[in-house]
Amino acid sequence: MFLELRNNLNRFIEFLLNLVFIKKCIVCSCAKTDDLLCKSCAKAVHYLSGFPHKIYNEIPIYSAALYQDTVKSLIGNLKFKHKKTSAIVLGKILFDYFQKTGDKNKDYIICFVPSYFTKSATRGYNHMFLIAKEFSNLTGIEINKNLINKIKYTKPQYKSKNRQKNIKGSFRINNREINSIKGKTVILLDDITTSGATLEEILNCFIKKGIKNIICLTVAKAG
Repeated sequence: MFLELRNNLNRFIEFLLNLVFIKKCIVCSCAKTDDLLCKSCAKAVHYLSGFPHKIYNEIPIYSAALYQDTVKSLIGNLKFKHKKTSAIVLGKILFDYFQKTGDKNKDYIICFVPSYFTKSATRGYNHMFLIAKEFSNLTGIEINKNLINKIKYTKPQYKSKNRQKNIKGSFRINNREINSIKGKTVILLDDITTSGATLEEILNCFIKKGIKNIICLTVAKAG
């Protein structure tokens, strides 16, 4: 009930803003749209099949779309250009894709790959939390934002020659939050997967705690 009221309020606020401002596509900036994306940019989201694209220790890893065109622009705008509205579209892409998978009829809880605290402080927000929040609004699934902690600064994975070594020992499962996920399946969200090193490092942390009721869901698959 609360989520429905909040969503209705958000739609009303958006309606009022549209009366004042001409709506433009957040990717190409054209005014030929009544939504955040114009039809051309929406068509340039290259969705993948609703099957796992990788299995790690019996844990499925899904990716919603290819890291190209519209999706690449949206992620770049959110991470590097402070265009937080992109998180709304990325959350919707995840939601639309999630409906295609065979893993949606379970008791879930959402978590996400966290940033190191200095990165979030510099950016002013945690970009994956914003995406997770939009995904949560659409699915009605609760988020646990404290389940995973990043305890070590690492350089960006795309800049690393050895991704496994770069990310090793960077994450920890918060023991105080484990009770909150008992009997639930964890949806672990991330923006991009390339080699899968980041997800696998976090999954190893879960497995060491005896937790394997997990699915991984990323916005995009690169490489």
